[in-house]
Amino acid sequence: MLTSASALALTYSVVSAPAAAQSQTGDAAQPAPRQGNTIVVTATRRTENLQDVPVAVQALGEEELDQLGVTVFEDYLEQLPGVTAGGGGPGQNTIYIRGLASTTPNLTTAGVAGLAPNVALYLDEQPLSQPGRNLDVYAADLERIEVLSGPQGTLFGASSQAGTVRLITNKPRMGVWEANVQGEVSFTDGGDPSQRGEVMVNVPVADFLAFRGVAFLDHQGGYIDNVPGRRNAFESARFRPAGTVRDNGVPVSTQRQGFQANQDLSLVNFQNARVGDLVENDFNDATYAGFRLTGRLEFNDFWSLTVSHMRQTLDTEGVFFDDPELDDYEIQRFEEDNLYDRFDNTAWTLEGRLGFLDLVYSGAYTERDADQRVDYSDYLFVGKYLPYYICDGSVSYPGGQPTGTCQAPNLFVQSNTHTEVFTQELRFSTPDDYWISAQIGGFYSDLTLEERNDFTYTGSQFVQGFSPGVIGFAPNFPFTTG
Repeated sequence: MLTSASALALTYSVVSAPAAAQSQTGDAAQPAPRQGNTIVVTATRRTENLQDVPVAVQALGEEELDQLGVTVFEDYLEQLPGVTAGGGGPGQNTIYIRGLASTTPNLTTAGVAGLAPNVALYLDEQPLSQPGRNLDVYAADLERIEVLSGPQGTLFGASSQAGTVRLITNKPRMGVWEANVQGEVSFTDGGDPSQRGEVMVNVPVADFLAFRGVAFLDHQGGYIDNVPGRRNAFESARFRPAGTVRDNGVPVSTQRQGFQANQDLSLVNFQNARVGDLVENDFNDATYAGFRLTGRLEFNDFWSLTVSHMRQTLDTEGVFFDDPELDDYEIQRFEEDNLYDRFDNTAWTLEGRLGFLDLVYSGAYTERDADQRVDYSDYLFVGKYLPYYICDGSVSYPGGQPTGTCQAPNLFVQSNTHTEVFTQELRFSTPDDYWISAQIGGFYSDLTLEERNDFTYTGSQFVQGFSPGVIGFAPNFPFTTG
């Protein structure tokens, strides 16, 4: 379990800026209008024309997002120069800006190692960066996406050493009835079809109160084939002799060869793991589903409160990479791969004016559960110690010539992660038309991460150990922390 809390952190920035005709309270204010090809951003925590911002900012407006069909994590990152995503597929990606990122995880085991990302992901006013992997927030009813390259610790912080990616949602609009329905069916060459649906409605309840809701369902068809194949412990790094050429073209040195290399294994029975019933075409499908409901209350011309709640689920099967030694878009997986990732996020923003200063107070609470199962059979090629767990003792530590049986190396990991994040921020800023532009504020974050990872070697239960008549390993010690 990883628990962290950041104490109140004060930030103060002063920049010279031209006077503006109208004062704004920050990026949580009423959505700034788009005029022609002009994109209004809030990269400096103020509403400004993208061309007037004195920092490097990339932005995609609502019109561009619709035209490009941007919906998910990789969609909006690949449209921004210098910004990429790396990882194991939906819900398992890390953001890179200018090639910088802390880790590219596959399992959430990266979380317990404390590897927080160094590119921050924000949803409106709230940071959603988490150890291990970022939230894969579905891009439903967004006003724009902003990317700030380079360190952003003064105004943002929260893992923003290499930059910040901000998702700005559309807010409720007063006095305007709006509704939008989108549907899409697409086809992948050599893969399964995909279907997507999205519904948005904006409801003005009174002159001072409005609600806006969006719901979405997106099923993305697979395109990777899990093809027949087999694997056994003979391929283990434990038995690998010097001179063996790795997949990267580098031969194994004498110092790196397996400590049972060049032994006579002719009396060892190597059991094969087979893909078997897991053979399937286009087995890597993904489904996003969820909703967001936002309400906005305007007390007067200066004070308003915006509250939103979002729930999203991500359900995937298979993997989203292939084996370069096989045909295109083919792989061999010997155990099931799946991920169920759900989060609930509640956020609130209070805006107003105290004296001549604009005030923004925002807070958010996010709860996330991710349950993942991953085929771990590739560990065979890395760890020299795997045969100890799946081979008879007379094979892994023989007195003479190895004899006995090595069980099939079909391994898997079951990972269960629970994350809770509570953030608060209070910020004061001078009006846009003031002679000096200044901001001062404080930020608080409390994150709790709980992980459990069970590594299962199915063949270990059949191993003949060093004690006569004893079959299999003893049960693991039970968890005492739940």
